[in-house]
Amino acid sequence: MSHSSRGDWLIAAIENNRILTAVRNGMVLALPAIVTGCVALVLQSLPIEGYQEFLSGLANGTVVSVLSLVQNATLGIISLIMLLTISYSYGREQGDGVLGGITPFVALAAYIAFAIQQDRMFTFEIFQSTWLFNAILVAVLASVLFIKLCGWMGQRWRTYTDGTELNGIIAAIFPAGAVILLFALLNVAMVNLFGVPNFQTLFSDWLAALFNGMGRGLISGLVFVFSLHFMWFFGVHGGNVLDGVAKGVFETGMDINVQQVLAGQVPTEIMTKTFLDTFVLFGGCGTLLALVIAILIHERRKNVLRLTRLAAVPVLFNINELMVFGLPVVLNPIYVVPFILTPLVLTAVSYLATVLGWVPVAAHGVRWTTPLFLSGYAATGSIAGSLLQLFNLAIGVLIYTPFVKLSQRRALRQAKRDVEALTNLVLEEESRGERVALFERPGRIGSMAKSLAADLEHLVRTKGVTLYYQPQVDTSGRMVGGEALLRWEHPVGGWIAPPLIIRLAEEGGFLSTLEDQVMEYTFRDTAKITSRHPVMISFNLTARQLDRPDIVERIERLQRKYSVPMEYMGLELTEQTALTSTPEMTERLTTLHDLGIQIIMDDFGMGHSSMMYLQDNRFDVVKLDGSLVRSLADNTRSQDIISSILYLAESLKFKVVAEFVETPEQRCTLERLGCDLYQGYLYSPAVPLEKFMGFLKNCDFEL
Repeated sequence: MSHSSRGDWLIAAIENNRILTAVRNGMVLALPAIVTGCVALVLQSLPIEGYQEFLSGLANGTVVSVLSLVQNATLGIISLIMLLTISYSYGREQGDGVLGGITPFVALAAYIAFAIQQDRMFTFEIFQSTWLFNAILVAVLASVLFIKLCGWMGQRWRTYTDGTELNGIIAAIFPAGAVILLFALLNVAMVNLFGVPNFQTLFSDWLAALFNGMGRGLISGLVFVFSLHFMWFFGVHGGNVLDGVAKGVFETGMDINVQQVLAGQVPTEIMTKTFLDTFVLFGGCGTLLALVIAILIHERRKNVLRLTRLAAVPVLFNINELMVFGLPVVLNPIYVVPFILTPLVLTAVSYLATVLGWVPVAAHGVRWTTPLFLSGYAATGSIAGSLLQLFNLAIGVLIYTPFVKLSQRRALRQAKRDVEALTNLVLEEESRGERVALFERPGRIGSMAKSLAADLEHLVRTKGVTLYYQPQVDTSGRMVGGEALLRWEHPVGGWIAPPLIIRLAEEGGFLSTLEDQVMEYTFRDTAKITSRHPVMISFNLTARQLDRPDIVERIERLQRKYSVPMEYMGLELTEQTALTSTPEMTERLTTLHDLGIQIIMDDFGMGHSSMMYLQDNRFDVVKLDGSLVRSLADNTRSQDIISSILYLAESLKFKVVAEFVETPEQRCTLERLGCDLYQGYLYSPAVPLEKFMGFLKNCDFEL
């Protein structure tokens, strides 16, 4: 196995891990709260003196109070939000409906039992960002244990009652109690063994002791930056964990610089908190402003671009939670290297530039929300500080760029696989006569269906629907007509199969709008086509459309709008439409036929429904079922069936078109049997209107 293959396998294994997937999905579910909190924080923290005075005086400070409440209700309880969304995500994916609903409450109770100090009353402090690592850890462990215990013990309890939901609830009683008890015991054990109530506090105390012994040199700065980002990558708020280190070690250096400046001396402490905030952590942890720019330059995925544009303004003010949890960067195996490497490189570069005297020592305190370039000048009192930030930004973009491209390539490959799986699912269900809601499918399939539907709805809303046209040819190679076919090339998933397009539009609630656009665009394009060459263009009419009382009026209105003679329009009806037709639908079809529109029956075979519908209705054209044409070479019965249909066509005065004609042998056999109209890849696939119009100039297809 090559290094790249092993790398892809490892990334895929991490991405598909059930626990990490639950954490990432939980972070996505938390996005509304995170975005709301970020907006409130930005509005409070803009480092403009006039703006701050205006905001403070607005409605006697009420606006500031409201923004503060919004921030506290979102980012202020981010640990609670993540605890609930992650446990809900895991419970929904791994348990049944009942367990999925219970899991968040079990995780919440387990977390409180684990986090609350034994000698104190309950406090919301345990839901703040300082406890985020504990919240994520407990959410995962409690959810996994609860679901596993329910699976192990569930069957022993479900026989005691008849109600389905009550069965699940009774089966969850013992597992829930066991999980909550376990985390309460962990709380007691932590306090008795280490004297602290949680792992994060224990780790913070150990780091503070480590850095106090290292001083404020380049090595301590690099270790600090590495530790900060290593923790952030795993969802631990590194800034809060290392807050004691930042204040006790690096802010102390800044205090020394300020005192030296006041005394008229040259500041000497390079590695300070202001130095790191100004030259390394612009855009927040991970130097994420560089990632934002790299994405805006190189990214093609619309959902990623939308998120990045939304996050760009907060990131300018060093508020990056939306990128960290929304993209996400946290637990994303592709971004682990640049997320940690970029700040390390910039720390070394900035330290070297300061040591060499190219940039003054940062000796002036700067508000943490001060944007790039302004903060560089303010901290150093020199334009050299801003220029160093620009240089560092360029380095950061260069480091992030190959990983943005890698992420995009992997996403494109995975999206194509997901679309293929979704298409196969739809086709298999249709072949079995089943219909399962795509949006409710678990995992990647359901997510892809929702994403595709959102993109398709945007396409329909912006009137970006595209029709292709497949020529219909006679035995001489002369084009005699064409069929309008819906086509959609998704920028990520590639070409989407029409049956999947219809299902997505149906579940998304905009199928009627899509059908109306297809019908109108067919009339519009047919007007252009028939102005060059009088050929019939057909389009598919679904049972849903035919059931609309105003369908005749709609078609007449389109005919008048585009001045298309009705005899050049064809309506294709599937066997499913035939099976579901009502007397009212049949009457509308007759009215349309009387107006001059040609009626075409698609996928015609020798089945009972085809025969009955042919008996009761008048058709101008039937299209042979594709399975008959494909099996011509090795199935004489297919030839016999086609011969029978051709005999009926001659008797009942309708034409026969053979679809899916792909080889000269198929065409020759069909011609020998008496079929003289063909449609298929032997002549041309469905092509854009311009290319179809080009075929009209030549009229003949030479084989």
